[in-house]
Amino acid sequence: MIDPGLSQKTILVTGGATNIGAAISRAFAEQGARVVVHYPPGEASAGPHGHTASDARAFVSSLPGAMGIAEDFLTPGAAGRLMETLEKRVGAVDVLINNAALANEADTFGSLDDTGMEQTLRVNTMAPALLIAEMSRRVPENAPPGSASVVNISTDAARGFPGQVSYGMSKAALESLTRGAAVDLGPRIRVNAVAPGPIQTGWMDDRLISQVIPGIPLKRVGDPTDIADACVFLASHQARWITGQVIQVAGGHWL
Repeated sequence: MIDPGLSQKTILVTGGATNIGAAISRAFAEQGARVVVHYPPGEASAGPHGHTASDARAFVSSLPGAMGIAEDFLTPGAAGRLMETLEKRVGAVDVLINNAALANEADTFGSLDDTGMEQTLRVNTMAPALLIAEMSRRVPENAPPGSASVVNISTDAARGFPGQVSYGMSKAALESLTRGAAVDLGPRIRVNAVAPGPIQTGWMDDRLISQVIPGIPLKRVGDPTDIADACVFLASHQARWITGQVIQVAGGHWL
C-alpha cells in the first residue's frame, strides 16, 4: 500500500466547496488530512451554478475534521487575512491548492473592459501569488526539503483561449508563476500546477460533449475526481522530487 504521507497535514483549498474544488477537498479528507475549505462570502456571489455561502458551510460540515473560511479575493489584503485566520485556528499550512477562479462571460475582445479584466486577474493570478508569498513567510528556512507544497489549478487552454481573453491570460500567468515560484522557493516549498481539460461540472450538455470527445484520445470528458487525484499525488511523498511542472490532466486533449 502506498502512503502519500498526508495524514494530519493541513491542506488549504481555495474555492474548495464546489465542483473541482469540492472534489479536491474530499480527496484530501479521505487521506486523513486536516482540510481547510476557502469559499467566497455572501449568499448571492459565492460561486457559479447557484452555490451560496450556506451551501459551502454545509459541504464543510460533511467532511470529517474540516474547517471553512470565507474570504473575498476581490478585496485587497484577502490573502493575508486568510492565512492569519487559518494560522490562529489550526497552525501553518502544509499544502496550498490554488483552485479558486473567476471566469466572466464578457471576456471577448468585443466586450472586454477594465473591471472584468481586473477582477479575473485579481482572483486567478494575484490571489495565488499572494497566498504563496504568505505561505513562504511561514515556512521555516530550515524546513525539510519539499515539506511544504503548492498546487495551482490552471487549464489546458492556457496556451491560448479564444473567447476567454482575461481567463486565458490569467492561467498562462499562473503557469509562469508556478515555474518561477518553484525556483525561488526551493528547496523548502515544491510548486506545481495541474492543467485540466474539459471537466464535466454540469456546464456541458450532450451535444457539446459529443463535439469535444473526438479530440480526446481517452474518449471521455473529465470528472472532478480526475483533477483531485492528480492534486493528491503532487502533494504526496511520492512526488517529493517534482517541482516547477505543469501537468496536463486532460485525457490527451490538445495533443
